[in-house]
Amino acid sequence: LGFKSTAAALSTRLMGWKVCDDATAITVGDGKVIFSIPPILNGMNLVSVFASVSTVSSSGTPTVTIYNLTDSVDMLSTALTIDATEYDSSTATAAVIDTAHDDVATGDRLEINVDTAGTGAKGLFVILGFSA
Repeated sequence: LGFKSTAAALSTRLMGWKVCDDATAITVGDGKVIFSIPPILNGMNLVSVFASVSTVSSSGTPTVTIYNLTDSVDMLSTALTIDATEYDSSTATAAVIDTAHDDVATGDRLEINVDTAGTGAKGLFVILGFSA
């Protein structure tokens, strides 16, 4: 999901996680990364998602979801994907943020889940953008 304006881009806070190191194949599973929302993001909304790999999947589509453990809701209505033979999510079907479940509060616990690993994909990195 891209940014709609320069003002929106400037007010967006980005957080990124290395979900899987560059030498390790991505595996399926929930809670690959679990983190708490810091006070600076209190009251903000998830507005963008992006993923990349250091080694592409030769077949299959690495698929990532974002789950709010505190509220027990998926934050994406369409998962974040990386097409086979691609290094990032920019050319894949766009992920869709569920606007009914996009808000976060201090201390909310979010998890990054991998629903599909692809074949041979390594080095998964996920970036989430939050804005007021």
